Amino acid sequence: MQQTESITIDRPPAEVWALVGDVRNWTKWLKDISDVELVSGELATGAEFSYKFRGRDVNATVDRYEEGRVIGIGAQEKKYDFAESLAVEPTDGGTRVTFTMGFDPTVWWVSALSILLVTFKGMMLGKPLRKELEELRIAVESEPSAPS
Repeated sequence: MQQTESITIDRPPAEVWALVGDVRNWTKWLKDISDVELVSGELATGAEFSYKFRGRDVNATVDRYEEGRVIGIGAQEKKYDFAESLAVEPTDGGTRVTFTMGFDPTVWWVSALSILLVTFKGMMLGKPLRKELEELRIAVESEPSAPS
């Protein structure tokens, strides 16, 4: 099950990437995340990090990292695997951020629920993604703009 949402932010890509591309800055705009810690050296493909999501421990791996453009992660929470990616691209006068989230249910009840609610996936995943993107937009646009 996968959902993709996008938003345009009235700031240059570098300013948006500062919050999107470094998992340690996610707490500035993702309200349900805390205690982000980069476990392995530097932020790059293969880097491991941990965080708390609504108080639950999550271990994650950066499975795609293109500086200034894309960060993708894979993680496991409770009994299902999920993947997220955030892509940043310039637009006329701003930046478009595309947030994709999907999960692979490995527990029977999550699989059954996914099948039953597949027509409602936009509401299940879309609404939270749109909310998080809006929180990102507010966080970026509330920071002082870098001098041109």
